[in-house]
Amino acid sequence: MLKKLEGTVASYNAVSTYSVQFELDGVRKVVELTVSEPWVIHRGDEIVVAGEEDEKTGKFIGYAYKNVTRGVFGKYNPGVVGGYLFVIGGLLLCWAIFPLFFHIPIGLRVIRLGKKVTQAAESL
Repeated sequence: MLKKLEGTVASYNAVSTYSVQFELDGVRKVVELTVSEPWVIHRGDEIVVAGEEDEKTGKFIGYAYKNVTRGVFGKYNPGVVGGYLFVIGGLLLCWAIFPLFFHIPIGLRVIRLGKKVTQAAESL
């Protein structure tokens, strides 16, 4: 279930150019955000992030964010077209056991993630 978190960045840790972990003042969750363009987040920035909690790690996984302080918006691009291609390829090659068992589930997961990212971006 998608949720939004809002707050001021208390601390952050750059994982890569496209991935960052940060904490918001007053929110007791580590937010892990991966976006398709370099992120723009600094200590003290007012941030709104949309995503969902990961039950396994306890982190909040962000799919889209808006940096209100700097006027920046970013979101993850899961490559939904690739998901559709996996499903279609699996259906066309259903005579072979491998594509049916691997391509279709992977394609459906990518499509589902794409829908979540779109909902998260629209909620900001």
